[in-house]
Amino acid sequence: MQSRKVLFRILMFVLRIAMAAVIGIVIYMLGEAAYEFGHSVYDGQAMSPAPGRDVVIVIPEGSSAADVAEILEEKGLIKDRRVFRVQERLSKYHGQIQAGDYVLNTSWNAEALLAVLTGHPDDLEKETGDE
Repeated sequence: MQSRKVLFRILMFVLRIAMAAVIGIVIYMLGEAAYEFGHSVYDGQAMSPAPGRDVVIVIPEGSSAADVAEILEEKGLIKDRRVFRVQERLSKYHGQIQAGDYVLNTSWNAEALLAVLTGHPDDLEKETGDE
């Protein structure tokens, strides 16, 4: 009977250690995923280096930022629609995307795409120093 209690205690100790290890690994993986997502939001990377390629898109009337992000991802202008939605939300262009036909370039980052999609293409010239 005594050996059963000792064996049970050892088993419970091992299970607690295993559970702590699993929880630690899950916390680490979640932290790593959160870091990667946050890094992507502020990274500012374009899909391709300049000169890139031009892509024609149509933003229908009444499209939400989520709808636009889906269109941009499908056309190969952004890598991740969720990242773009956060970028739009945090940008000075939040809520200003306009319906219409656009020619966008794969070498533009999210801020440049948003500048054009919101009717502020002159912001691109200010950023690059072009006149």
